[in-house]
Amino acid sequence: MEKRIFKIELFENVTDDIQEAVDFYNSKQKHLGTKFYNATNKALNSLKTDALLYQKKYKNIRCIKLNKFPYLIHYKVIEKLNTVKVYAIISSLRDPNSHWVVDEK
Repeated sequence: MEKRIFKIELFENVTDDIQEAVDFYNSKQKHLGTKFYNATNKALNSLKTDALLYQKKYKNIRCIKLNKFPYLIHYKVIEKLNTVKVYAIISSLRDPNSHWVVDEK
């Protein structure tokens, strides 16, 4: 059986989420932001083939944890469109209510 390849779509705020975290980690240690960025890209790329492996957490939103960083990628799989919509990349140490994840209809 051939593996499905999903298209990845990022909501506008996702690039802000990534940049905010990169800046934060770079302020803590040289090149740590680059490591965060690489971990994020690796996780996003894995969703192209493995998006359905992760369970639904809330409102049909699934989460994947970044390797070595306390961040979760919140996304939804639209199977009929062969698409993964990424809504947010949020630190698991932050108050989840401070960063709203939208569930579009």
